[in-house]
Amino acid sequence: MTSNETLLITLPFDPFEESYAKLRELHPGLQILHYKTKDIDIVPPEIWASATIQLTLYLFPQRKEQVPRLKWVHLYSGGINQAVNAPLLQDKDIIWTRNSGVHAPQIAEWVVAMLLAYYRQIPTLLKWQESETWRAQDYLPRGDLYGKTIGFLGYGAIARHTARIAAACGMHVIVYTLHEKLTAEERQSDTFTPKGTGDPRGEIPEEWHSGDLNEFLSQQIDVLVISLPSTDKTRGSIGKEEFAKLKGAYIMNIARGDIVKTNDLVEALNDGTLLGAALDVTDPEPLPSGHPLWRARNTIVSPHVSGISKEYMPRTIEILDENLRRLQQRKELINLILRSDGY
Repeated sequence: MTSNETLLITLPFDPFEESYAKLRELHPGLQILHYKTKDIDIVPPEIWASATIQLTLYLFPQRKEQVPRLKWVHLYSGGINQAVNAPLLQDKDIIWTRNSGVHAPQIAEWVVAMLLAYYRQIPTLLKWQESETWRAQDYLPRGDLYGKTIGFLGYGAIARHTARIAAACGMHVIVYTLHEKLTAEERQSDTFTPKGTGDPRGEIPEEWHSGDLNEFLSQQIDVLVISLPSTDKTRGSIGKEEFAKLKGAYIMNIARGDIVKTNDLVEALNDGTLLGAALDVTDPEPLPSGHPLWRARNTIVSPHVSGISKEYMPRTIEILDENLRRLQQRKELINLILRSDGY
């Protein structure tokens, strides 16, 4: 499909030439300009003025006059926290989309890996191997994933693919969403999903909840996965009171660290209120050396790396391809940012 668009890519990475070549092949005439920078002044004014589409992570135009031809901004991230104060985010003449769904396979794999690390006691086994000691008599059973209930706070692309894998392990899936989802149509999602992944029709959960969070947290949940966006409504929403409702659950956060009250989390882990935790995000972040969360009971902390994958840019290209087609056909784009909701 022929394209007359100019895609300005401002990312702090080297060009992804193989992916760009594929996009040019799919859209002959598309001009792609890559600037490896976080500094807005590195991009010449005439380049800003020529751009009709921008792919970016942190770098945003400051004034509409700077980008007179700009019609669409695509974020190279699933979250939009870094863009909430971008001057043009509220400009109704510019479409904003995000990379939701690009992370789903690798983050779902991280969640399952961390669950297996706990239930199959992988860290302990590695320590025994490192010390070259055979300690089968010390391996105490912790149970299986099969038959346990996994609850998701938020049911976006990442949660939907994690739920698919969890269900295949024999887990019961229940979800909580910020907006009520009563009908089959409301439970569907048109967010980008790599082929054969996820739960686009919303058929996996055995229960859907919204509204009263404490009522959801009281559902005998064994594993709670936090996959909500970080917004004014969700920041600091999970703390001591909520942990008490969970009655010994294993908690996992692959969203944003500020959704959880860190001091309350450390206390709940160390006093046994929670079974354990796997955290790819923290508050503060980076987590400083000496912070008590590092050594909290039954806790695994990874440095916000669960979404990293060699497939990240190729999947981004799939979204750009689909939306370039929709742009030319004057159809609504996928992965639209919901400005009123902050994600």
